[in-house]
Amino acid sequence: MTVSGRMEAVTNKAGEEAVVLDQPVCIGHGLDVPALGVLSTLVVPTAVGLCIWLLFAILRPRYRQVYALREWFVPQGLRPSPLGRSLWAFLTPHVPLIPQLLGEQSRAGKSVARDTEVYPSDEELTLRTLWTTILVVSGWTFLGLAGLLPLYMVAIPCLASSTLPFAFSGQYSTLQDLSILRILSLLPQDDASASSGPSNAGLQSAPYIRIRLIILTIFAIVLALVPALWLIMREFNKMVAYRECWVNDRCQNIEMGWLSARQAPGIVGWGEKRLKDFIVKTGLSSSLDATGSNDGQSRRRRRRTPDWSDAEKGRFEVDIQNLFSIGDTTDLALLIDERDEILENLEIAETKYIQSFRLSTPEPSIADFQPPLATISEEPGSPVKPAISRPRPLASASHQRRRRRGRNPAFGSSSLPPTSYVMPSQYYKLRGVQGISGGQFADVDKDVIPAAQSPSLAESINQRVVGSRFQEVNSSSPTINQGALGSQVTMNKSGRLEAVRTPDSVSQDNMIWGSHPHASWDTAGFDDTSPYNNYIPHGSQDPILAGSDEDWHDVLQEDPEAFENAEEYPEDTRRRPRPPRKQGVHVPRESFPLRARVGPSAEELVPLHLRLQPRQPFVRPLSGLNHDQLGAIYADISLWRSKLKIINAEIAEVQSECYKDIADGARIKGWLMIGRGLRFVRGIQLIEGRAKEDIRWDELQSENNSMRTVGFWTAAITIAVMLAIALVPVAGLYLSTAPDFAHYYPFLMRLDEGNDLGAGIATCLAAALLAILFISFAMKSVHYSGYLIHSVSLSGSHMFTFKAMFYLMTLVGGVSLFTAGAVLFAMHSFSINVGDTASIADGIIYMSVFALLLLLCVAVVFPGLLLLQPIRLWHVLRAEKEAITSRQRFRAVYPRTYSPSYSLSCTVLAFTYACAFTLLFPLVAPAALLLLLLTFIAHRFLIGYVYGRTHSSTGGLLHIWLLRRFGTLLAFQPLILGLVYLSRLLWIEGGILCGFALAVAIFVESYCSWRTRQPGRKSLNPITTDCLQTFEKTARPGKHSEAEEESLSLVSSGRNTRMRGSYASILEMMSATLAVAPLPSETRGPVPLGEWRVSTETLDDLTATERAARTQPDAPPHLPPLPFADHAEEMAGVLFAPELLAPAPVIWLPHDNGGISRSEAYDLQRYHKLPVTLDVRPQDDAQSRRSWSSQTRRAQGNS
Repeated sequence: MTVSGRMEAVTNKAGEEAVVLDQPVCIGHGLDVPALGVLSTLVVPTAVGLCIWLLFAILRPRYRQVYALREWFVPQGLRPSPLGRSLWAFLTPHVPLIPQLLGEQSRAGKSVARDTEVYPSDEELTLRTLWTTILVVSGWTFLGLAGLLPLYMVAIPCLASSTLPFAFSGQYSTLQDLSILRILSLLPQDDASASSGPSNAGLQSAPYIRIRLIILTIFAIVLALVPALWLIMREFNKMVAYRECWVNDRCQNIEMGWLSARQAPGIVGWGEKRLKDFIVKTGLSSSLDATGSNDGQSRRRRRRTPDWSDAEKGRFEVDIQNLFSIGDTTDLALLIDERDEILENLEIAETKYIQSFRLSTPEPSIADFQPPLATISEEPGSPVKPAISRPRPLASASHQRRRRRGRNPAFGSSSLPPTSYVMPSQYYKLRGVQGISGGQFADVDKDVIPAAQSPSLAESINQRVVGSRFQEVNSSSPTINQGALGSQVTMNKSGRLEAVRTPDSVSQDNMIWGSHPHASWDTAGFDDTSPYNNYIPHGSQDPILAGSDEDWHDVLQEDPEAFENAEEYPEDTRRRPRPPRKQGVHVPRESFPLRARVGPSAEELVPLHLRLQPRQPFVRPLSGLNHDQLGAIYADISLWRSKLKIINAEIAEVQSECYKDIADGARIKGWLMIGRGLRFVRGIQLIEGRAKEDIRWDELQSENNSMRTVGFWTAAITIAVMLAIALVPVAGLYLSTAPDFAHYYPFLMRLDEGNDLGAGIATCLAAALLAILFISFAMKSVHYSGYLIHSVSLSGSHMFTFKAMFYLMTLVGGVSLFTAGAVLFAMHSFSINVGDTASIADGIIYMSVFALLLLLCVAVVFPGLLLLQPIRLWHVLRAEKEAITSRQRFRAVYPRTYSPSYSLSCTVLAFTYACAFTLLFPLVAPAALLLLLLTFIAHRFLIGYVYGRTHSSTGGLLHIWLLRRFGTLLAFQPLILGLVYLSRLLWIEGGILCGFALAVAIFVESYCSWRTRQPGRKSLNPITTDCLQTFEKTARPGKHSEAEEESLSLVSSGRNTRMRGSYASILEMMSATLAVAPLPSETRGPVPLGEWRVSTETLDDLTATERAARTQPDAPPHLPPLPFADHAEEMAGVLFAPELLAPAPVIWLPHDNGGISRSEAYDLQRYHKLPVTLDVRPQDDAQSRRSWSSQTRRAQGNS
């Protein structure tokens, strides 16, 4: 048998198997494997996505620190209206649907809120870009459903009846009946028939195939390409106009740039004053702060020159207004990092100390009551809570002093007085006894006088208990008879103990905090106005002294632990009779009173709210916390407090040395400049954000930048190649049921046997999920490698990363993936060397269904994940749980910045697939439209309520570039269709479409380049050019030329030692060494943006601690503004390295109801000269250790 005979036999046998196993099905007459796979891809990811959306709707009102961040973090004038607690309130946020561009410019500058309306941020401009893509894809969807599907299906036979059986296994899917392949299958397949016209079969089934293709060409150009191009170019022009308005009006054409010392070696070693004077002398500045006695002389000298008007015109084109030298701050940065660690440890110790106390009451009250736990021995039906009777006044109106008391989360206190809880035995000592030493009479001058002095701080911490200590008054004291036995005593000004006098009246403030509101429990002496004394009528009315004779116990003879765990000891072993009381005689005792813990009978139980409190609430340590632990905590406070003071002095000294280095020109890394026309200075790198927050300070300190850029490109190219390789088997998995494909990969033939649903899930859903997984991993890797990019600005780094990810998505996730799939589809044609180009074109059409699968997988899930943010939610909740201090909680909920690389990734994917495959397979456009609509809904809520605008705005620079790339992508639409036509030898239609594709690409690129072109150096006048050349000759001297040394008095490295006593230490150092002082906000220029113009919402808790303490989810919504400008606001216009501007940190303490935090703040500020601020929190949540979210839920539930 010949080879052709054997091939014919194999073909006939394979055809018989195909008839049995792969029965072709027309659309509407059944479901095949690919159709079941598409349905499973539609159902499963959609169900998962809807669950994610529902979960977000449930969690959103419960976690305001994540999902309503802009309701409390941003300044009050910029906060959106709060959303309701309904599940679907996030679908209609109080945010404009589309931000308006080029509004009323006259409204700008009047208020911060109006500035944000006139100049929307880059995050808000994302909504306009998304809306433009929605309009474009909506037009394509309408065209595909109303125009293309009827054109492909009406009076056209399905593929099952119009195509011949394939040589091996596999058939066209029923979904291909909805594609252009249904028309192309009727065209002749050989060259002779193609030149003469359609075949007889084609004429009999559809006589107007060529006419339909011509109509499709007209639709592609007139209805698909031109409207989309017009919409994109119109939005592009609006963005460019807005960018020009933002630069010209808001920034007043002022730029910010970085000139590295490597780009200007000729001026390395110059002091800052010398450099400023040189810039003024060369004519590149008219307003640079070149201070000094010679400044006026230099300006008068320039005004006397005959060509002053030309020089003024030149300075207008290039005008350096501010210059800041950036030196080496590596050592200083390490010191500040160490100080931050010390500050954190100090705040942790202070927080533990403050939280070691609670506000309690002498008698159990309703606020302290905790219902007892049910036990087995209790009788069923017994009441758990005591009966509460009708309230009645506790005393007459004249004696009532009502005070709203905060909630006490502690357990019920003992019924004993505040000073009568049991402590270890070493605390029960007689102190202040004079004239006795070691059981013998002592020398008064040697022993008595030193003993009468006040104890040291360590003794005060380790020996004091709540209230007064257990001390006895000297029998020779004149006040010995003024108080009853067991009464409280205090130390007078002379250091001797005396009985406490009861004043007649006390003001309300003294009732709460006494005459020393800042005194803590362990440092305040109980003087005559102590608030605890106002509630105790010392005398025979004392309820303790009036008790039963059988209720007294000797503490010195008993183990004190017996009274802490009284239930473990029999009552008869703890009781002894009290000695008989003699009237009129004060019998000294060696014990202090404690009541036996025998509960009253049911008849004597008084309702909690009716129990008369003999004294006001008091502060006491938590149960189970002994004084050894408390002393250890305070020892940590002393340790870290001393370290903080030492390192503050050390940092101030290093900062002073760094300022001197700047003044002398030593260790200079480069110079930050602000002014007009900086782009004309050779070697300068522009900072598009024009704000301090946009500067990468770490990049300014680095030296080897070129190798890092090479490393980024190496990593990006490697990731792209690996992704392209990984997507090839994914495409092969999807093509398992394609015609004549599985024959060459026998292990794939099993997927088409038996279970059609399982085969559909494996070939469609699994393949789509694998592709998404690989693309996501590649994007994550490229984004992680973005830190290697050499860019001195964050906006430039993010822009570069976004461009890399855009090309990764389009070239690898689009062109490479579908090209590989088309080549694999044509495997059989390559093997028989027949119809290679037509088979590749059919493969592109067949792979268009895979684009639909990818879009269906992410259409609902991706916007839901954007809203839910599960990773951030987990991090925030875990950080909140682990946080101890207020600063740690603030950092735990610090807002997340909008990242276009992630948020717009699926938008780029949807627009690319819709643009490329809508004409081939019209169902791709509706899936892309669904993804874009849900992404727009998610972005509208996230931008309005979640994302913090902590990065500087660039005036829409990224969106201008993205719209330009979208315009270029439009060329793929006629190009792919034209290539399909050319594969069928339709030269005229294919040539027209490819010509339009080329014209669109050239038009978009040339027009956008012309529209965004910046004037070059040739546009400058000769005077400005000469000034630039003079500066460059000095800054970058040639090999055989030497920089001329300026001998004029203008150019000197001397420093102005002018002092400004009204500023803080940082400002004094700047003024003393550099003769520089920050200007008030009213007189600052438009650049740098930030702080006073609220260009960004950055809030540094180290430089703006007072504002950070007021910024939290539970803070009152309307707080009065701070009466002072914090350090961050004062330094908003100063661009020295942040280490040089770092002030002494403000200690941030939590708020508590007991006043311990106020006492610690008072001590730190008065005695240690350390600034302190307290939390601004509701009173009822001051001592709560729960998450902010739980506090918010309770507050909203009560309302």
